[in-house]
Amino acid sequence: MSTPLPVTVVTGFLGAGKTTLVNGWLAGAPRGDVAVIVNELGRVGIDGELLAARARTIIEISGGCVCCTTQAELVRALDELANLPTAPKRVLVETSGAASPAGVLRAISSGGRDDAFALDGVITVVDATRVDALRKHDLGLEQIGYADVVVLSRADACNDEVVAHATDVVALYNGAAVVVLAARGVLPAAQTLDDLLAMRRSDLAAPRELPVQTAHVYESVSLSIAGEVDGDRFAEFVESELAPFAGRLLRTKGILAVSGLDERMILQGVADSIEISFGEPWAQTPRHSRLVIVGFALDRVALTRGFATCARDASS
Repeated sequence: MSTPLPVTVVTGFLGAGKTTLVNGWLAGAPRGDVAVIVNELGRVGIDGELLAARARTIIEISGGCVCCTTQAELVRALDELANLPTAPKRVLVETSGAASPAGVLRAISSGGRDDAFALDGVITVVDATRVDALRKHDLGLEQIGYADVVVLSRADACNDEVVAHATDVVALYNGAAVVVLAARGVLPAAQTLDDLLAMRRSDLAAPRELPVQTAHVYESVSLSIAGEVDGDRFAEFVESELAPFAGRLLRTKGILAVSGLDERMILQGVADSIEISFGEPWAQTPRHSRLVIVGFALDRVALTRGFATCARDASS
């Protein structure tokens, strides 16, 4: 079976700068490599016209949101792209600013016919100058919660203190996300789309201890073990401690050093679905295990205690 077509979701609240960012990526990619699916709530699409000169294929889905009413249309579009005689190397899905990532990711995770496409990553664009206003909208926090990479746009309009505050806010709701800065919607030349996705695959950022936010329900719980986990204990943790939060999980991400395995065990979860794959061998790198859980109404104490019992040298 051929490799599934990788699909990258670009999301973010209204006016965050998604189209500017996508346009910049397209400028640096060969025209035949990338197809773009643009979702706009209105009946008349505008963003697609702005991107058309640089993308190989533009598909506009307008008049409804791909997270709900036009989800089936998104799957059909991805199926068509994946089954072209010469398929693009990647598809970017730029969601409406009013879209919940949950429905979009469910649609992509279906794989279409014969698992023809697969989710490659979620990039959320956040206006660094408006991060406190964003915190008033649960949808904006949800978009952060699902992110593998958060791009802070308009960072050039902020001083160091504002950028640091915006970074802390992102970490509060998604401790696993890689955070990068964009000036006028443009990333530094060295940070291509491939670079960003590689950054989030390489490792999880060290957990950051930040105050628990109680004004909104979305939060991230960062768990860490300086060493190996026991595979059977971790499986029991997933069943007994994590499974009870079914329906309240946004993302679950982990890189684990499992006793008896040379390779990194990589855990990626969207909502209640969790997939496990294996990455590079640890070799001489110190073995450590990290897990980040993003969701709402989580029990931080119980999850922390449960994960600690997974350590290989934990007492039975």
